[in-house]
Amino acid sequence: MSRDLFDSYTKAFETRRETVMTIQEYLAEIEYAAGNLISIIWEERKRLQAMEMELERLTPLVKENYLRAESVALNAQDFDDDAMAVGMYWENYFGDDKERHAKTNEREKLAQQVAAHTFSASALAGSLLQYAKQGISLTHGDLASTPSGRAIGGQFLRDVIWQSRNQAIHWEEGKPRDPVRQCFDKLAQEVAPHFAEYTNRSMAFDVVELLAWTDFDKFNADLLLLA
Repeated sequence: MSRDLFDSYTKAFETRRETVMTIQEYLAEIEYAAGNLISIIWEERKRLQAMEMELERLTPLVKENYLRAESVALNAQDFDDDAMAVGMYWENYFGDDKERHAKTNEREKLAQQVAAHTFSASALAGSLLQYAKQGISLTHGDLASTPSGRAIGGQFLRDVIWQSRNQAIHWEEGKPRDPVRQCFDKLAQEVAPHFAEYTNRSMAFDVVELLAWTDFDKFNADLLLLA
């Protein structure tokens, strides 16, 4: 490499170092996209909760009714008790159970919708974690150079963001790296047991919920702690 070419590369590198984007500049650039993404995440979560409640409402009363009729039959003392048990059975069949069968397809479709919206909320939350992690990468280069941020249990914000983003991207591989394991094992011990599910599913939404990123202002405030 010629001296002139080497000097031009060096100058370009030094210029780049001097013009690295700050976290404030980065947040200004992504505010529209990230702000809308956060709104969509929580709207999706609201729809999902409504569906989950509807599924719970459709949980059959039938089993309880059949068990009650069976109990009466097993403990029947006379003909009248037997007749009552039979009556309860057929009342259930033509009442609750008939309605249950009529709603079978509705419930199955709803269950599929719940699964789809669960995936959607998780994928959207994963994108938000990517925005946060990218901000760290652009402004600091690596995790070690990044300020700690607020405490999340016995860990720090920067580590939770970084490892959560990695978990959301790579969980299906089934081989989380040690930093991911350590992060989520601590979350499971110190924050909530369900974080132990990190080997089975994306924890992106759970982390966004934990960080309380319900609007861009909260997201912005946390990222500024990493400036």
